[in-house]
Amino acid sequence: MRMRQEERKFVELVERIMERWGYDRTGGKIYGILLLSNKPLTISELSKITGLSRSSVSVALSKLTREYLVTYTKEKKTKYFYAVPAFLEKFLKQPKEILEREIKPLKEIVVKLAEKSNEEEKARFEAILSDLLTLECVLKKIIELEEKESECLKK
Repeated sequence: MRMRQEERKFVELVERIMERWGYDRTGGKIYGILLLSNKPLTISELSKITGLSRSSVSVALSKLTREYLVTYTKEKKTKYFYAVPAFLEKFLKQPKEILEREIKPLKEIVVKLAEKSNEEEKARFEAILSDLLTLECVLKKIIELEEKESECLKK
């Protein structure tokens, strides 16, 4: 599979998106290549296309498969992998994950720091807390909109 410039750019962008979502560049590259492929690919084919070792490709495919981004069919001993387009699904998880994993814990720490600080430091922590509370509110609104949208799509 010789990639044209647009295809290389597509794979690079998928790599960056996937990296932002907690995957490594190898997984992003493989996912991008599989999205572009008009047929399922084997580990050997992916290794040849990417220049990565078979073991690196295999590890990345295991994670992508566990996350339901990639699936496979098996013929005798050979697995053929193909991508499941799931950008929207992964994107919609981001606000919840950011809120739960980052903003809420950060807010709790800032509250504790503010309680233990002097007046000068307290003002700085209160400004940080105000910003975090605004962000928390925005993320909750996004989550609420996503849930409403999800309900509409189910109907």
